[in-house]
Amino acid sequence: MTTPAPAHEPHKAKTVRPIRFLSLDERKRNLTAAHFNVFNLTPQQISFDMVSYGAGAMSQEQLAGQLIGDEAYAGARNFENMSGAITRVLGHTYVCPTHNTLGSVKLLLHAFASSGQRLPSNARGRIDLHAPRGIELVDVRDHAEAVFTGNFDLAALEAAIGASRPPFVGAQAFADGQHPISLGNLRAARALADRHGLRLVLDVSRVVENAWYIQRFEPGMADRSIAELVKLTAKSAHVIMMDGAQDARANTGGFLATDNPADHERFINDIVVFEGLHTYGGMAGRTMEVIARGLDEMCDESTVQWAMAQTERFTARLREAGVPIERGCDGAYVQADRFLPQATQHPAHALACALYLSAGVRALVPGLVGRDHLLPLQIPRLAMSNRQLDQVADAVIALHAQRERIPALTLEMDGQWHDALRFGSVLADLAPFAFDCEPWLVHTLEPIAITTREQRERAIREAGWNTFLLRSADVTIDLLTDSGTTAMSSVQWAAYDAAVPTPATSSAYLEFAAAIRDTYGYQYVLPTHQGRAAEQILSEVMIRPGQIVPGNMYFTTTKVHQEYAGGVFADVIVDEAHDPTSTFRWKGNIDLAKLDALVREHGAAQIAYISFELSVNMAGGQPVSMDNLREVYAWSRQHGIAVMFDATRAVENAYLIQKHDLRYRSTHVKDILREIMLYGDGATVSGKKDYLINIGGLLTFKDNAAWAHAAEAKLRIYEGGVRDGGLPAADLAAMAQGVREMVDDRYIRARVEQAVRLAGWLKDAGVPVVEPTGSHAVFVDARRFLPHVDQDEYPAQRLAGEIYVETGVRPMERGNVSKGRDRDGNNYRPALELVRLTLSRRVYSDDHLRAVADGIIRLWQRRNQISGLRFVYEPRDLRFFQGRFEPLPAASVAQPAGVAATGQR
Repeated sequence: MTTPAPAHEPHKAKTVRPIRFLSLDERKRNLTAAHFNVFNLTPQQISFDMVSYGAGAMSQEQLAGQLIGDEAYAGARNFENMSGAITRVLGHTYVCPTHNTLGSVKLLLHAFASSGQRLPSNARGRIDLHAPRGIELVDVRDHAEAVFTGNFDLAALEAAIGASRPPFVGAQAFADGQHPISLGNLRAARALADRHGLRLVLDVSRVVENAWYIQRFEPGMADRSIAELVKLTAKSAHVIMMDGAQDARANTGGFLATDNPADHERFINDIVVFEGLHTYGGMAGRTMEVIARGLDEMCDESTVQWAMAQTERFTARLREAGVPIERGCDGAYVQADRFLPQATQHPAHALACALYLSAGVRALVPGLVGRDHLLPLQIPRLAMSNRQLDQVADAVIALHAQRERIPALTLEMDGQWHDALRFGSVLADLAPFAFDCEPWLVHTLEPIAITTREQRERAIREAGWNTFLLRSADVTIDLLTDSGTTAMSSVQWAAYDAAVPTPATSSAYLEFAAAIRDTYGYQYVLPTHQGRAAEQILSEVMIRPGQIVPGNMYFTTTKVHQEYAGGVFADVIVDEAHDPTSTFRWKGNIDLAKLDALVREHGAAQIAYISFELSVNMAGGQPVSMDNLREVYAWSRQHGIAVMFDATRAVENAYLIQKHDLRYRSTHVKDILREIMLYGDGATVSGKKDYLINIGGLLTFKDNAAWAHAAEAKLRIYEGGVRDGGLPAADLAAMAQGVREMVDDRYIRARVEQAVRLAGWLKDAGVPVVEPTGSHAVFVDARRFLPHVDQDEYPAQRLAGEIYVETGVRPMERGNVSKGRDRDGNNYRPALELVRLTLSRRVYSDDHLRAVADGIIRLWQRRNQISGLRFVYEPRDLRFFQGRFEPLPAASVAQPAGVAATGQR
């Protein structure tokens, strides 16, 4: 049965590649310097490079494969792995590696063809390779076929063979990237070739997309899997060739494969002349390993369905807006001559220049001049989100609306190939298109679990209804935390791999310290292995037993370390923070009247320091206003009390000031952050949040040497060296780069606004969430979601488990379980009983989060059927990590007004 397209990507981002959005003036300079040929632009000058060749996202297994293998000149294990994958997936036994498809074509023509011959084919794209060799391509494609437009016109093929015996019959799966071929027609062409004693040579570089068309549209094929159809397609040919930079998602490489040992012998005898030894063929061992893994992965049903649905969506958006396009297996092929009828010469180049000028998007004009007037807009495989593709399509649509303003180009340097052309022109006066999407592409991806409800019910029981105890392998979308779950950038990984290890002072530490001083303005930089280590050291340095530590709401680990050091936490956050329905914008603010009352009652000497969290987690990611920061710091200096920030999400706080404080609307986030930190004396940071890393933390002081030296003494005991804090140089290097990336205005806007969109979808359906939406998460109000469940029956804990069972999404409880018990053993019963949906940085797309919202909305519609929990195991401290529960019997609850019972799904 044909698998429906998934609601979201069947993978998440593992690493990302940052992209830039250049100004219009920069694009003008770049285009002029490129002689109005976008081929001459570099990726650093482009926002979205709409090419599929070698530009897709690899899997984490492919990336790991780059480091596996012996890189042997002869008999490499990587070649054996690739050969095995080709036999498993494509069904052919004998493999000849090549450096790419051009190498394969070279071997084929040398083995079987000679100048002056005519070669019948269903594709025209290879004319670029055959014409220079004196071989004429004969078009035998069936131009009358409506769906399988890559089918052979069998009568025309028969006539071509009869007119001049060809060296072989050439075929492409999804010919020229636009024309799929049916399995029935391909088999008929094979039978015809057999009758004439000819080989059918099939290019399977895009065989997966072709298999999708067969599954979807060829009668009798809907019950076949993509993997089965790929093998059947490949086995229909005598010889196959593949470019590894297409469906296998490598960045280069290729091969020929056959079941005929005599043909194989000819290939490997020629390869040592033209390509390399027959066991590497001009490829590095790592490339063969990447192709091997890509072949094994490329037929994954969910991935294929997602990729093709993405292509169909992109092309439909353009077509419905009236943009003249032709279908493509990997995107849309714009008919440039119809788009720009005023450009009588080289309309595709004129359109490509206009698209880059108006939007920073590149579409390449490929191959030989004069072949057609198509401008391909190809989707890099699995590298872009639908939000990004929608906006690329909208940029093309906006350009189409002003197409009459696009000037023609004047040819200044002619040539046979499009990459050699140079043009002159005036710069078009076009309205620029502004992107508002993620400023990164997926670099490598990680598959996510697809589970059944029955599997999830078993998993939550085994985890004792504690989402912390679920196995990651059982989770589809992980919203437990944003701590260390970031998709690091390729730039961070480059820094990580280049760092030189040492137990002394590393250059990575110096870079990290310099980045912190530049960003925060603080002198003393003490790295730690993560945030709670910094909290412990700060507490022990700053707190005397019996002192009070006022703060703007507790955080679990912070409060525990303050209490372990003998301190007593006092909540001085504004009252609005405890009301999830309050729309007060600055719910992270400290109430100065509460601070005054503490000093009057206990005296300033009894206040250890003010623990001032930015983007207050337990309140719902709520920010502190700049005015409150100034006021609290001025008050603290009057009373001789230090202000210590929890700056874990300080950048998010800075963005919310930029967004909601009109005085800062035009100020860069980095400058706002620097001002925020001016109003404090030190900070702890869990680097696993703002710093876009997977491990690491920081304790930093503005200028107090005594505190810093006392902290260093404890750092040596608890963590590691004073210049590494127990972290390898590689992690410090990645953290330094993360500090630079975290203050990019586009990045932080994309990160926080994703939470706003998720909250909006839930609110539109009536699901109660904390108002206003915070910075790093959406907090569902379990009290209002499950009003019939008493707080001592842990409604947020039960709701978190139910969300997992319903959706495969793992959230976190932030309520009675997290707050713990008082000294008398009673639950604190905090005002906020919440379930946190925490958004990992640069990991999930809007399509993932739309599926999250849809699942929670379904749960909301049957909320009356959900009961509470009781502890079956309760640790003394931080019980939310290891505690286990069991469900209470469901009580008879009145049906909420306006909600029909849906039953268990």
